[in-house]
Amino acid sequence: MVEASRIMYTTTLLPSFTPTIHKTHLGHRHLTVSRKHQVQCSVSASTDGATRSRTSAIPWGCDMDSVENASALQKWLSQSGLPPQKMGIEKVDVGERGLVALKNVRKGEKLLFVPPSLVITADSEWSCLEAGEVLKKNSVPDWPLLATYLISEASLMKSSRWSNYISALPRQPYSLLYWSQEELDRYLEASPIRERAIERINNVIGTYNDLRLRIFSKYTDLFPEEVFNMESFKWSFGILFSRMVRLPSMDGKVALVPWADMLNHSCDVETFLDYDKQSKGIVFTTDRPYQPGEQVFISYGKKSNGELLLSYGFVTREGANPSDSVELSLSLKKSDGSYKEKLELLKKYGLSGSQCFPIRITGWPLELMAYAYLAVSPSSMRGQFEKMAAAASNKITSTKDFKYPEIEEQALQFILDSCESSISKYNKFLQASGSLDLDVTSPKQLNRRLFLKQLAVDLCTSERRILYRAQYILRRQLRDMRDGELRAFKLFDGVRNFFK
Repeated sequence: MVEASRIMYTTTLLPSFTPTIHKTHLGHRHLTVSRKHQVQCSVSASTDGATRSRTSAIPWGCDMDSVENASALQKWLSQSGLPPQKMGIEKVDVGERGLVALKNVRKGEKLLFVPPSLVITADSEWSCLEAGEVLKKNSVPDWPLLATYLISEASLMKSSRWSNYISALPRQPYSLLYWSQEELDRYLEASPIRERAIERINNVIGTYNDLRLRIFSKYTDLFPEEVFNMESFKWSFGILFSRMVRLPSMDGKVALVPWADMLNHSCDVETFLDYDKQSKGIVFTTDRPYQPGEQVFISYGKKSNGELLLSYGFVTREGANPSDSVELSLSLKKSDGSYKEKLELLKKYGLSGSQCFPIRITGWPLELMAYAYLAVSPSSMRGQFEKMAAAASNKITSTKDFKYPEIEEQALQFILDSCESSISKYNKFLQASGSLDLDVTSPKQLNRRLFLKQLAVDLCTSERRILYRAQYILRRQLRDMRDGELRAFKLFDGVRNFFK
């Protein structure tokens, strides 16, 4: 899976997830973004013994590093139509399980050739045909449909065609879905990824409750609660988030690809999975040669370290991810005399009075600068407010002349202030991380807490690094701008004194 900073994991690609959630749910509470409130919700993200006693443990899957289950999967796949492979499953240094070259692999060579019959999609046949028909009759979207499909097949154990595949899946996927509210608050307070994690948990909770109220409660013989519950959906969505791929050559269809999802991620490769019409199988084309014994990698996409942690449960080494970024929050000042007018325009273009924008090590987007222009612009520039709001939402076609020299210094200072405020939060967390109270009595739980803490430290270190770079650039731009203004003032003053 990974080039994790100190501790390694394994998973695969992630497509976007935006479930349809009906707002008529009752009987569950959501996680909240506010740090002031305790959370009560139907999903627990901790995995200690107390939690296991309250919730039914997932009876399928295996330990993350189980090579035996993965080897049994390869044997079954081979018997079911998977061609001979140039790769085998082994324990690896980068990730816990991975695919390793068994023979010389050339650059540009196509590997895998998993046939569509061994791929799980929304069109896959259900062992329980009636359950599948009920979901499709209710127009359940692909994501929750596949989540339910996994649980349905897993509950059948050996009776399911996919039993060997499900037995090789991790019993507990590495995912922020399994972090408790306390752990999110403690370890990710400085990072914007905390809010993303809470939003994702709420999406899963809402999706499950929607299915339970609309479908499961009406067909209890097909969807018994002892099987189709929040715990099992947390597991199935953890699998989907970490292993689902989108196949461009199959009209963007999302799929689980057994065997291919044993491939780990590297930021140094650019190859990805897709359907090959000529060979009629799922393949990837290597972008480098591999020697026997070397682990073979693919790319999970150009994702930031926060996105990698959110879906896959790992963070790359500091400076090793060229796609790394951090979200910077900018907010309108309520003391601004034009606050309401600016806010209405932002809402018109789908934005809010507090907005996050990505910052990379190489800089920031025009949208962020446009938002800053709007935030600092005086009422005398009212005629430009809508253009700025449109540009901040990327709803402007031409950006050639989008610059306001008269307020550029104030805009840059506004961004710098927000940047330095974020840096102070990271500094506070990182300084306190050495003395964080890990008040747990179980050695296993202590190891877990240390594990999560290290992930958080690595994430915050990488995100702070990007902000430090942005801070340096902003300070230099402001210094050069002010030096230029000072030189111009001195020149003007000199000419004025000459004429006096």
